[in-house]
Amino acid sequence: MAEKSIQERGKETLKWIQKEQKASGLGMVESAKVPDQGAMRFLLRLGDVFEPQQGMIKSSVEPEPEESASESGTGGLVDHAPWVWKTPKPKRKGDVPEPYEFLAYPEWSVLPSAVAEALRGMGFAGDPYLYEGYSYRKMAGGALRRKMIGTHSKEELLAELKLTCASEEEWVALKREIEEKVAEYRGRYKECPEVLVCEGIVFYPKDGSFRFTQKDA
Repeated sequence: MAEKSIQERGKETLKWIQKEQKASGLGMVESAKVPDQGAMRFLLRLGDVFEPQQGMIKSSVEPEPEESASESGTGGLVDHAPWVWKTPKPKRKGDVPEPYEFLAYPEWSVLPSAVAEALRGMGFAGDPYLYEGYSYRKMAGGALRRKMIGTHSKEELLAELKLTCASEEEWVALKREIEEKVAEYRGRYKECPEVLVCEGIVFYPKDGSFRFTQKDA
């Protein structure tokens, strides 16, 4: 049997890194734990992964969709039953509303406990709750879920920055700067869909998520 090419190994390793960094809760994994070190070095050269700090590795690209449009059977949207896909009615002619996943109240037992608790105390006009790559909102009859625009919630971002900042004072100053930008741009996503909070960090007011901008190799 022919040996796998470095491109194929790189694809498999990138998927492994993306899965592990999500499971860890830190958004990154120890580079020594990556099973295929050669493929990891290949991904580093490509820029598909980078080292946010010494000994750690992180994907700089978005995961590929779990299923293709032909496989999902939901018009290109992945089936996550009991979640069901809904598309809001256009408010104006020419509008193309963004679909969302809906979970009816009787099905809330499938929600992670942290999400269920956050939604129970949420008002219908409250900020979305971000959890493991999704934004959640409470709505009449159940819950709304969309893929997070960025890659980090504010809490995840601050936890990662705490690991990379040189001192507690630097982290506190950065935290204050981030919170001020969030307060300034909350609800202004139509005029400012993305905001550069500080060098290397972008904020998305629509769902309150963040993303690190890709670092130069």
